[in-house]
Amino acid sequence: MIPGWISRPDKVDAQVAEWSENFPHAFTAESFPQYAGRPVWALSVTDKCASSERKKRILIDKPHAHEPAPIAGQVNVINMLLTGESLDGRPTEFDNDRVLHDCLITFLIDANPQGTASAPVECWDGSKYTNDEFWAWMRGVDPDTGLMWKRVDLWDDTKEEKLPTRYGIVYEQVSEHEYVEPNRHHRSSLFRWLYKLWDRYPWDWMLSLHQTEFVNSDRNCMVIMPCAYDEQPPQIQQAEGAWGEAVVAAWQNLEGARPIEKVEPLNYTGEQRDYLVRAWRDFSSRVPMLTSEIQNNSPTTPPFVQMRLNEVAVRATIEHALA
Repeated sequence: MIPGWISRPDKVDAQVAEWSENFPHAFTAESFPQYAGRPVWALSVTDKCASSERKKRILIDKPHAHEPAPIAGQVNVINMLLTGESLDGRPTEFDNDRVLHDCLITFLIDANPQGTASAPVECWDGSKYTNDEFWAWMRGVDPDTGLMWKRVDLWDDTKEEKLPTRYGIVYEQVSEHEYVEPNRHHRSSLFRWLYKLWDRYPWDWMLSLHQTEFVNSDRNCMVIMPCAYDEQPPQIQQAEGAWGEAVVAAWQNLEGARPIEKVEPLNYTGEQRDYLVRAWRDFSSRVPMLTSEIQNNSPTTPPFVQMRLNEVAVRATIEHALA
């Protein structure tokens, strides 16, 4: 048990119910069921009595089921804003009155809770699984190699020549036989929420929380701009650069953080780049977007540090939006 850590969907659901009961003036929980039946939450935090006309609108999302620390970090940020402290009793790091009065923050706290529920561990700390084993949990077990299966945006288990011997938890089931990677296909619960929310109120800032393994690197956190950075308007490029630098600067003050200092566009090429550009172009052309990456499945970045790095990325984003 990690103090202050909630990432399992059942625990998230219980915490959402508690916040809804105790803080109706500042907290709104909305959901729809994913194909597998679990609720996919959009959790909004704001002072409902304050005029919404000039509020900064911030969207925080977490797409991937094999990356649980962003859930834990978001839970603590929400709890700080509502109660004045984290779940493990640390005092709030925010000017709560100002943030609630001047911001509307929506957290898509876990875009694939069924995948998260299927993980064999609550957090990946590098003590139980090698990275090869972890990656096979992520995308499934290849029947020929026993290692990680392929990465695609959409697949149908009636049309594959060779199915994984265990389906990867990163993929969200969207029909009886179809599966998508949430941040690469518009049929995912993530994109269903994004389009629904954008139609209601376009946001001003968008932060996507991720984890990666930082193999052969002594770093454990970084900020990246969209693959389609070169296609973005100059004002959005400039906004992303300044915001990314603010997140990196905030990490540099955190014990255990080892950030990559340079903020650059995601350097994917080929098919993987095509998936992301196609999926995100509607938003990247209209709003500043950043992705944070925190080290996963490594004893050099224990779970509490993983959680704190996510909390600080969210805090720096809110502070930058209000600056």
